[in-house]
Amino acid sequence: MVAKENRSGFPNMFQRESLKLINNLISLSGSAFYLVGTDMRHRGVVAQDLDPLVERDYYKNFRALDPLNPVKFENTEDTVVTIDSQMSELKLLQTIYYQDFMKPNNHRYVADMFFRSHGRICAVLTMLRDEKGEPFSNDELGTLRTIQPFLEYALNEVYEPKRANQRKSFETTYNLTSRELDVLEHLMCGNSNKVIANELGLSLSTVKTHLQHMFKKTQAESRSELVSLALGQI
Repeated sequence: MVAKENRSGFPNMFQRESLKLINNLISLSGSAFYLVGTDMRHRGVVAQDLDPLVERDYYKNFRALDPLNPVKFENTEDTVVTIDSQMSELKLLQTIYYQDFMKPNNHRYVADMFFRSHGRICAVLTMLRDEKGEPFSNDELGTLRTIQPFLEYALNEVYEPKRANQRKSFETTYNLTSRELDVLEHLMCGNSNKVIANELGLSLSTVKTHLQHMFKKTQAESRSELVSLALGQI
């Protein structure tokens, strides 16, 4: 069975369009938009001009060292913050975070846009510039802070409710577990088993087991048929 074309772009169209908007407004060497769970784990990472392996390396080895770690801004009202606003250039260049993560990946200037739901940071849009770039100007930061409320509203009032409704519909129809739904969303984004395992912190065998359970519950015979069934619920 041929998979139905994902005309809705769900589940990551909002993130991709947001990145496109930001990149049309300001010059960047790379960017990423990821959701943040209540456990502060990254979910649904969408990157533009950025190797996915870089994000995984960040999450696994360098997140705790990041001066812009969202945990540090959970109890603030900051919406757009640059790494250079958190420490001097001299101090930054001496950090392990810069020497072992930023420099090898040719990152120099970083600005993060935080999105909140009920006071909790629920998503982050990261904007990067390499050594050839310029620091984020006050005008650019002003523009980013101007559009942040609109993106936050769309995230909370349009994207997240649609995502929750889609998950609930498939859960009710096919009795899928929460983790199986997580795997399904990654399938809908076209991710391989290896990517799904890395994103969800699972082993490859566990991902395959989830897939087997979903095939049995939905009576789908392939990944493409499973995605078609999911899209039919949107």
